[in-house]
Amino acid sequence: MINAMVNNLKLSFQTVLAFGGNGLLLLYFITALIFLLVRERDKALRKMMTEYPIAVIAIFFVPLFPYLICDVFHEGETFYRYLWLIPITAVSAYATIVFMEKIKFRWLSFAVGAVAMICVAIGGNPGYQSPVMVPAENAYQIPSQVIELCDAINVPGREVEALFPHELVPYIRQYTPYIKMPYGYETLVARWGFIDELESEMIKDVSNSYMLTKLARERGCHYIILNKNHYIDESLEEYGYVEFYSSKDYTVYVDSTNIPTC
Repeated sequence: MINAMVNNLKLSFQTVLAFGGNGLLLLYFITALIFLLVRERDKALRKMMTEYPIAVIAIFFVPLFPYLICDVFHEGETFYRYLWLIPITAVSAYATIVFMEKIKFRWLSFAVGAVAMICVAIGGNPGYQSPVMVPAENAYQIPSQVIELCDAINVPGREVEALFPHELVPYIRQYTPYIKMPYGYETLVARWGFIDELESEMIKDVSNSYMLTKLARERGCHYIILNKNHYIDESLEEYGYVEFYSSKDYTVYVDSTNIPTC
């Protein structure tokens, strides 16, 4: 029990250190928090800027908290997000302004502001340096082929059902509500434990064309979209799905027995 508590406490500290980057902004926040604890007299602001952040931090370091999040609810991958509840930016900015207002000399106040901006600049990293950030291809900020494929299978005035490859599933709803899918994002996250027979067939190294078309037809899929690098054991046309459209990386097949019309 004690070892578990110690390990959970270590996890909380490690998460804070990783969340704090190079530590400068975290140190700035702690300094600002201490300053407001000493100088802030307004009760409402004191609660919001000091008591609330301290309460969140205290709960985060209670050994039972990481146990509940990581072991009971199995949300260890997102444990760090609870630190987003701490108003680090608001506290740091408010404390800086209050401190600048208390300085009698205008030039010194500006100097403090300049130092604060320098701390912010060197205390973080530009978001565009992140490996998950890529230039937007369009106003929707989704892959352009998603738009191309959705426009190709769109039937004005009605909904259609389409089976998309995994890499495209999260984007469809961002573009149109008129294209339904037999399964959604919930099946793509393994730890959630949602199992779908059609999705399982879709992600095989080599999909069985008979089962793929059979299951898709049972789910009312008018279209099957396959990545051109995805292997199938036979042509889908053997089972009534014929090629309908082709983009750079994907081929769209339509159910010849159930072609959607207006």
